[in-house]
Order: sequence, then structure tokens, then C-alpha cells
Amino acid sequence: MYIQGITHVAIDVASPTRMERFLRETFGLQTLRQGYWRGEYIRIMGSPHHQQANPGLVVLYLRPGIRRGRLNHVGFGVRDQDVATAVAELKGKGVYVDVDGDDMLYGPEELHVQMDSFTHPRPTPTDDSTVLMEDVPVDKDLPCLARAVHHMAIDVAVPTRMQDWFCSTFEMDGKRKFARRGEFISGVYYTYAPTDPIGRKPGLMPLFMRPGLPRIRLNHIAFDVADADGAIGVLESRGAKVDLGGDAIIHGPEDVWFQLTSSTTPYPVGHPANNPGVRYSDQT
Repeated sequence: MYIQGITHVAIDVASPTRMERFLRETFGLQTLRQGYWRGEYIRIMGSPHHQQANPGLVVLYLRPGIRRGRLNHVGFGVRDQDVATAVAELKGKGVYVDVDGDDMLYGPEELHVQMDSFTHPRPTPTDDSTVLMEDVPVDKDLPCLARAVHHMAIDVAVPTRMQDWFCSTFEMDGKRKFARRGEFISGVYYTYAPTDPIGRKPGLMPLFMRPGLPRIRLNHIAFDVADADGAIGVLESRGAKVDLGGDAIIHGPEDVWFQLTSSTTPYPVGHPANNPGVRYSDQT
């Protein structure tokens, strides 16, 4: 099994309309489909220009009254497999998978992972009365910066436990950790994965250590853009504030943070959004 990337991030928000407006005005994402998924109201946001086979990047779940947005689940896209094959492999390894149409894995600290695929996504059920989704007309002239989800970071109480779970479940074989501005951050990756243009191995889910946290918490969602440096000017021209010293973080509604990065034109070392003092350390 090889996890190619993150297909989508689903978040619980008090006001999907407010979050939808922010994502549209800031990044150019649009609601592509909306309706009821197994009894819950959701909006699926993405771009009509990117990820045509599986266009949803952010899924908004309605949770009236919550004070801050929180992670509902994250979708992992397998490479060279369809979802059913990936699920069968995980079941063969003894990992519990809910196969009631969602293929959800349950990790440590209440992390929920949905098995997905970029190339063979499972179609929306047509014979399930609890799934009532409809397409929404989109503005194809609206420019969209986000090409995909580059990575998603979470706050965890015990990073080593989460690292071990990723390695045993998805056969990741590399671990790393680093310290930055008083924070301890860990990750997992495939050692045989190709590097990005500045030599880094891609990591899907940086783990920020938060001792005593009762369950995982969303730290930020990073969007992959074509021009990392140029996107800063675009966003600020749209009224968004990009925190360069904070790794190009944009603060959204309900305390949900977003980040700009790029798989093809990442910030060079020395750029304000790429602190040259940060050093990775491989773990054995």
C-alpha cells in the first residue's frame, strides 16, 4: 500500500455558509455538491479547474454552536489501487475498517481516516436513501489558487504513538522530528518517495505535540498552489493576511488555519515562509 496524498479534509463548522464564503473569496474554491450524506448536511468544496476525477478538497459538516472548527476526517488517496482493494488489504492486516460505504479507519486519539483514491474514487451511492446529494452550478471563470491538498497538520498528545500507527497501517517507513519556535513537530513518510524541488521528502500529516490533549485537533490545512511566492500577493490583494513568519498561515473563520505551499515551486530556503533555522532529524 502506498498513500499518494490527501484527497480531501472534512471539517465540522458552526456556519458552513461563512466558511464557504471565506474559501471562495480567498482561494477561489466553490461548492461543487451539497446535500445529505447519511443523514448529515454537507457541502463539498473544490475547484472546477483541478482534480477533475475527484474534485472535492474540503467537506463542510454542519455543527451548530461549536466554538471552533474541528477535524471530522481526512481522506487518504491510495496509488495504483481502487478503494475496495485497499480496504481488503487493510482488513487482511487486521485493521478495522467500517465498510458501510465510507471505508473509515479509526486511529489513535480519535483520528478518522477515510480510504479514497485519486484515480478510482468510489461513486456517490444512487440506491441509498440516506445519501441525497446534488451538483451545484459553478463559475468556471473564477480563478482558483488551490490545486490540491498538499498536507494537513494535527495536534496530538503522543506523536510517537501516532507515528507507529501510520507506519504499521500504511507501511510508511520513515520518521522524523524537529523543533521550531518552541514547538516539537513529528512526521512520517516513505523513504523511497521522490523529493520535492528543494530536496524534501513529502509528509502528509505533520504532528504537533500537545501533551494532555484529549483527542486530536486540527492545526492547519495546506493547499498546493502553482506559484507559492506569487500566491501570497494574490491572497493579500483579495484582503487576506498571510503570516509569513508563521509559515504562510492564513487565519480563517472559526479558528481554522490554512497554509500556502507548492509541490512544484516551494518556498526556497531563506524565504520568510521557510525558516532556514528549521532542521529535520530522521528517527531510527
